[in-house]
Amino acid sequence: MTHTESDLRELLEEHAHGRAGQEPAAQFDAIVRRGRRMRRTRRAATAGTALAVAAVAAAGLTSLLPPGTQRGEGAAVAQQPADSARVVTRGPELPGTLPVVLGARKFDLGLIQSRRFETVGVARKVTYTPTSVFTGFAVVCEDQRSWVVVSQRGKGGEPTGVSGRCAGSMSGHNDKLSVPSDWLKRPQSLQVWVFPADAPVRKAAEAVTGCRQARGARCDEGALSGALANPEVRRRLSAMVRERPGRWAIGIYDRPAPAPAPAPTASAVPSAGPSAAPTASTAPSAGPSAAPTASASPTARRP
Repeated sequence: MTHTESDLRELLEEHAHGRAGQEPAAQFDAIVRRGRRMRRTRRAATAGTALAVAAVAAAGLTSLLPPGTQRGEGAAVAQQPADSARVVTRGPELPGTLPVVLGARKFDLGLIQSRRFETVGVARKVTYTPTSVFTGFAVVCEDQRSWVVVSQRGKGGEPTGVSGRCAGSMSGHNDKLSVPSDWLKRPQSLQVWVFPADAPVRKAAEAVTGCRQARGARCDEGALSGALANPEVRRRLSAMVRERPGRWAIGIYDRPAPAPAPAPTASAVPSAGPSAAPTASTAPSAGPSAAPTASASPTARRP
């Protein structure tokens, strides 16, 4: 059973005046003050305990949250992965085939190898193994107006290639008259430069060649494309623009590799007689019915 402050005060007053109307004891006010202090102390202790319990409960709740979540203003909000909103793309797409036209002959080359790059402004080397003399390439750029230079070893060992704006794709192919003699005997390579559309090609060309054009005095796109075939112009331009972000890709196209020839099997050479058992080392007889050997030289035919 609990008592209010007024109950205690009445009890103390009755006790103090209980003896023939005597004056209250001198300690009455001190006792009241002490009681008030005790109540305040208990209230503060109770409030502190409640706060501690709430803090422990909150800490326990936080520890039970799944990883990657954080508390916001009054509610737990799941934190999204840093790259969840980022859309990853492959960049420009290469064509699946490369058409070839050689006079009346028309056929397609299939994609046998591809490489993708994330920067422009520097030279890239692409090595591949050709399967025919018609090997081709195609370069695609994220920026359609990027400058592209492709160089390879020509028939006599001299550098040859193409240069100009990417314009969707830049492509080319070989034939038996353009490839070196060792084309199918070892891996071959291409050197590729892709420069940004705003690269100072004219400034680099004028510093090296004067950007002269064979037919006319204007330094137009054709003259700039021709100037990029000069290695010194490319070197100077690379130093000006330096490596910077820019996506592009190159594909190598060729005919399917020929199927490997079947392994030769040991076969016996039959003898001239019908009942003779064939042996691997039996030589054919000299009669007209002897089986010809594989290495026999053809006889000359008279007209």
